[in-house]
Formats: sequence, structure tokens, C-alpha cells
Amino acid sequence: MIGLVLWAGIGLGADHGLVWAQGKKDGKGKDGLEIDRKTDKIKNDKAVPKATKQERADFVRVWELYRKNDGRWPTERDRFKVRSEGAGYLLAGHIMKHYVQVNAVRAKAGRQLTQVKDEVVAVGAPCVPALVNLMVMDRINAGGGKFFVPDDITRRDCLDMIERIGRVATPDLMATLKRKDLGVKGRRLALLALGGTRDVRGLKMIAHHLRTHPSWQVRADAATAMGKLGSPRGVEHLVYAIKNDADKAVVRRAGKAREALMASLVR
Repeated sequence: MIGLVLWAGIGLGADHGLVWAQGKKDGKGKDGLEIDRKTDKIKNDKAVPKATKQERADFVRVWELYRKNDGRWPTERDRFKVRSEGAGYLLAGHIMKHYVQVNAVRAKAGRQLTQVKDEVVAVGAPCVPALVNLMVMDRINAGGGKFFVPDDITRRDCLDMIERIGRVATPDLMATLKRKDLGVKGRRLALLALGGTRDVRGLKMIAHHLRTHPSWQVRADAATAMGKLGSPRGVEHLVYAIKNDADKAVVRRAGKAREALMASLVR
């Protein structure tokens, strides 16, 4: 049952099947997500775009193709998601809701879980805020005084989907890593996801964590993320960690990341 209410806190608008506390209407302010410590609900300064009345009506027809596993679904999905931002978030909300439902019974889901994860990736950018929240948050307000704690398999699933979605996830990941209240587990996963996007915009953020973060676990995963990023500019940061980090585990991870990065640059 908890899987059916989980989406109440993972980051999309209420109009789209997922609750996202609204802030300033002009969308200005922080790009990052914040948690209200009194309610454990997500706050955000930017409003989620809403679908028009016509788009919502058209979506009913499009979504029916998905429910019936109709072969026309992929084409209609791709047409619908580019109509507007609101249409994209409407589609993302339903896809994420379905992922949460299937993930709740994943032991029995089998191939269906793989298929719905493929759909999340196909919808792409509008799903990223919800995926990031599922991946990094310590607990999610599920309503009625209950909280959902994503397990490691769910977090790794989200990491994999974000990496597959790619560079469009970078802004959300960067904003999340700027959050001061982000826990060590969430920060490590966000760094790995940022490296997995292979977007050079994330290099400075990863380097900052590699050089300065007090947690050796975060620094070690930052080293791995730097290797995954695949940028030649990452070599100097890995060499710095190898020569200067006081923790042997970080030095080992930086060495492995450097070897993998150098090998990828030679190819």
C-alpha cells in the first residue's frame, strides 16, 4: 500500500499525479529542492508547468494506448511529450506513478519493471526531478503521518535511469548537490549520477567534492564519478587526490578512476 502513496512526495506537481509544494509563480529563485523540516515535505521556488485543459483531455486517449500496450504508444508518447512543458510533466507524473506501483511489487513484476523503467527513460527530462528525489532523500512523506524510506535497489534503479536520460539531468543534480542538508548517501549517489551523465558541466562540482568534502566516502565516490565523466580535465583532479588525500581508500579509488579515464581517452 505504501507504494501507492509514495509519489505524494517525490517531486512533480499535484496536477500531474505527484505533489510538489508550489512557490513563486514566476519560477525565479533556487533551482534546488528543500525539505520543510516541520512537515518533511518538499519545497520549491519554481512552479511546475501545468497542462492545458485540451492537453489533459488528449492525454486520456494517449494514456489508454499505454494501458493496452498498443503498438502506437511510443509514437503518440513522443508526440505528446513535446507539445509543451505542461504536457511533458503530465506524462511524467503518470509514468512515475506507474513505476512506483510496479516497483512496490518488484519481486513479482519481472519484465514489467524493466519495461516501465524504459518508459521513464523515454519520457526523459520531466521525470528527472522525481527520480533525483527518490534517489537522494532519506525519507519521503507518504501522507497520513507515514514516511517511505527508499531502499538501496530503488535508489540504484533511479541512478541507472538518470544516467540513461543523460545530460538533461545535470541541472537538477547540480542543484541537489548544492543543498546543505543533503545526507552522505544521497550526496554519493548524486555525484555518481552526475558523472554518469558525461556532461562536462559537472566537472567543477565533482572536483570540489573530491578535493574538499570531509567524508572519505563522498570523496571516494567523487573520484569514481570523475572517471565516469570522461573528461581529460578530470585527470589533474584525480592526480591531486592520489598525491594528497589522507585516506587510502580514496587514493585507491582515484587511482582506479585515473586508469579507467586514461584508457578511455586513448581509445
